Amino acid sequence: MTIHDAPGGRFTPQAVVAMAVIALGLIKTADNLGWIEAGSMLRFWPIALVAIGVTLYSRAVDRPARVTGGLLIALGGWMTIGRAFGMQISLFSLWPLALVAMGITMILRAQGAKGLTSEHRISDIAFWSGVKRRVSSPAFRRADLTAIMGGIEVDFRPATTAGGEAVVDLFVVMGGVEITVPPDWAVSNQMMAVMGGVDDRTTGTQTSTNRLVLRGFVLMGGVGVKT
Repeated sequence: MTIHDAPGGRFTPQAVVAMAVIALGLIKTADNLGWIEAGSMLRFWPIALVAIGVTLYSRAVDRPARVTGGLLIALGGWMTIGRAFGMQISLFSLWPLALVAMGITMILRAQGAKGLTSEHRISDIAFWSGVKRRVSSPAFRRADLTAIMGGIEVDFRPATTAGGEAVVDLFVVMGGVEITVPPDWAVSNQMMAVMGGVDDRTTGTQTSTNRLVLRGFVLMGGVGVKT
């Protein structure tokens, strides 16, 4: 098994956002050329929520993560149908669903579904909440971290990567993730940030024996990596 063999493959929320940006650019260009009416197409933007939800669900390794993906699918689908049939459904009017998601996640974690921990992989989600984890695996390969209006702290200092490389996939919206790595780990930042950022304060070099690859998307949030 390699670090890329996780559910969902390489199709990540970052890829969905990138395709949405490309689609937006093409639609606006066609509108400027007079080929289409951009407004009539852009009102169906909740389809992007469905796509992100499908991606999160397909990559989920525990029930709380699947619940989050399912709720995004339901929310985006409901809003898309509403626009298709002329019903005005605002995102603000649906904010109580966040309480539903938080309650379901709390129940599942109380039943022992508090994120998957195995020899080589972890998965955590913080939705209006905070998560702290210390990883001590001698063969760490992969982490899936989702922070939506919440925070996640992960300490990799007791861990060692499997084969010299590990991947952390992140999806951060109005939240934050703090990652601590050993001094001899090199960090490769492949994140996409919109009105947010990634702060790398690690001391590892390209000759380090362990490398941590950061992939994913940050919107109005932040990711910090330190030694």
